[in-house]
Amino acid sequence: MTELIDVECYNKDMKNTHLEHPEDAILQGRAATLQVLDFLKEKNSKVSVKWDGAPAFVFGHNPENGKRFVGTKSVFNKRKIKINHNHHEIEENHGDNPRVAAILHTCLECLPDRAGVWQGDFIGYGGTDTFTPNTITYKFDEKVEHSIVVAVHTSYTGNKLSEMQASFTSKFDHWSIDKKVKYLNTDAKITSRRRRVDYLIDLAGVIASLARFPSDKRATEIKVEINRCIREQREISVKMCPILLSLYKLIAHIKEILMEGIESTEAVSCYIGSEPSDHEGYVMTNEHGTYKLVNRRQFSYANFTLQKEWNK
Repeated sequence: MTELIDVECYNKDMKNTHLEHPEDAILQGRAATLQVLDFLKEKNSKVSVKWDGAPAFVFGHNPENGKRFVGTKSVFNKRKIKINHNHHEIEENHGDNPRVAAILHTCLECLPDRAGVWQGDFIGYGGTDTFTPNTITYKFDEKVEHSIVVAVHTSYTGNKLSEMQASFTSKFDHWSIDKKVKYLNTDAKITSRRRRVDYLIDLAGVIASLARFPSDKRATEIKVEINRCIREQREISVKMCPILLSLYKLIAHIKEILMEGIESTEAVSCYIGSEPSDHEGYVMTNEHGTYKLVNRRQFSYANFTLQKEWNK
């Protein structure tokens, strides 16, 4: 039976500045591993599409002064906060990056004056049917007549930007009539779940009981080494506990099986270069946490190696 997913957040103690891969999260120790296994085993999960936009932007009303603003994720900084209430502040804070400044100027003009704090990804300017904001190229059936195309996926609550709590949401249907902004549907649906997944999760639990986990410092180093392997299209071969490495690969395999049963509800074709591809990935949320599900052998490799249109 197909389950239509409407995304809300359970993991409310974090800002959406960085989401972890479940296989990377196990490097944080045994407790983190057990949380990942519970997360993967949970069948009552909610999923949203991870659109490959750039840059990420934040907008709404500043809870500290009530003024309308736009910005990048730097609005959440504890130091060197870059929040823009007007075009002058955009130039002051982002004038050294003309592309980002231009996007923020346009967002300030086009995005609605709405209470709350929201985060999204910038996909591109209207007037075409094809967009390559970062690594993935999106092709729609018709030319987009709106001024800009965005994917809004996260809302925030709190009295101070640096301390706000994230809530993943796709409840932006009432904005679909906006003539300036095309809001992409971030909904995804879980269409199937293979029985083999639960067996593999149980197997992962047994392996986890035998694994030795690294220190926090070493875990950070291991992540860098794994990304290097992905970038160079090499088999992941990192100096770490062999049992933990087997567990890492098994968690990644379980994740990819789960992804096979997820579909986007937005009608769009995706490409990496000229080759058809899937979406960048998905964000999955349940009572055990929120993680990103990404096919790193396809998307992450391309993201590391392809020259970006905006960086030419």
